[in-house]
Amino acid sequence: HLIRILMEEHQVILNFCVVLTTLIKKLMKTNSVEDAEELISNIQYISGHLMRTERHHIREENTFIRRLVSMAEFEPSNEIRRQHDELGVQKRLLERTIYGVYTTPYEEFKASILVASRRIVRTLKKHVEIEDNELYPQAIKLIPDAERWKKMKKESDEIGYCCFTPNKL
Repeated sequence: HLIRILMEEHQVILNFCVVLTTLIKKLMKTNSVEDAEELISNIQYISGHLMRTERHHIREENTFIRRLVSMAEFEPSNEIRRQHDELGVQKRLLERTIYGVYTTPYEEFKASILVASRRIVRTLKKHVEIEDNELYPQAIKLIPDAERWKKMKKESDEIGYCCFTPNKL
């Protein structure tokens, strides 16, 4: 089911948040780029995967959010879309910050990456909670037709999945 796939992706995304938080805590204890090379590489990996969550958001918006809006039954859709846009900005900021490690004074870099990572982790956790607890149950309730869900799943398949989508690798 499309909702199950999205929720499984959420679990992977939340795990990225846990790992990112752990890596940043370790990074804060370092004194130079040389001391932190492996941490920086791992943060770049996480940041890259967070950038690739765009397909997740596109699938949500293009499959069932637009249907909920057309039914005029789902108020939080504009908030979800706004959060998707905000997350896009935050992911790009994290990406720019982590790749700016060699052009920014190290202490300034650490302060910037701390702010960017905290912001994206906080926003992602809140966003996932809203989708899992409000959006998805509402979608299941308002779209009871199994054939419509099959059509949405096919649309979702055509959009494609994240590189980390469970059972889609």
